[in-house]
Amino acid sequence: MTISVVIPAYNEEKYLPRTLESLKKLHRQPDEVVVINASSTDKTEDVAKRYGARVVTTPLKTIGYSRQMGLKAAKSDVVAFTDSDAILPPDWLTYIEETLKQPGVVGFFGGFRIPDGPWWYRLYINIVQPILNIVYFRIFGLAMATGQNMAFYKKKALDVGGFPEEFKMAEDLEIAKRLQQIGKIVFKQDFYVIASGRRGNEGFFELVARISKVFFYYILFHRADKIGFPSIR
Repeated sequence: MTISVVIPAYNEEKYLPRTLESLKKLHRQPDEVVVINASSTDKTEDVAKRYGARVVTTPLKTIGYSRQMGLKAAKSDVVAFTDSDAILPPDWLTYIEETLKQPGVVGFFGGFRIPDGPWWYRLYINIVQPILNIVYFRIFGLAMATGQNMAFYKKKALDVGGFPEEFKMAEDLEIAKRLQQIGKIVFKQDFYVIASGRRGNEGFFELVARISKVFFYYILFHRADKIGFPSIR
């Protein structure tokens, strides 16, 4: 089994180095690292190349588009996605590889935690969200997937259409849902990566309003092309 790690990035020169540093410390090294550079205007591309990543530059569109371009560009059997502000545990790819070797498993979706950001955001992400996600999955079969900690077979993902390119958010939920149609996914909230808590700087009410709108729009209309992430760098 070969594994490509794909990292979408836009103006991430500040955070990307620590993500790439954590990749170098993995027990199971990736067979390639691909950074999808959404036409960054800072030194994101230079940083990626300095760490030996293959850089694919794309137009600045949606996160769904960037992930789909990464899926197509990857050369390995398995594509593992993370984000440009994530710190990966040393056994990240080891666990993913062992999981995907299980009979019938087509995808893995883990969790994330944050060490910084506003107190209320840390409380929600680190304690409340994992519990809710387990409830959603066990009762409704809904995998509240997170893009910085997921992996699946490339061919299987392409067979179900990959990521919806028009999605500004929830593209990770959608790929999990699509893969569930053809096989088993492993959804494990206690195997997590560390991410930046910068999203909490959006503000409590603003964040709640945005996430609520996206979630209900996705659930009711199966779309997520209206509202995206604010630019917080």
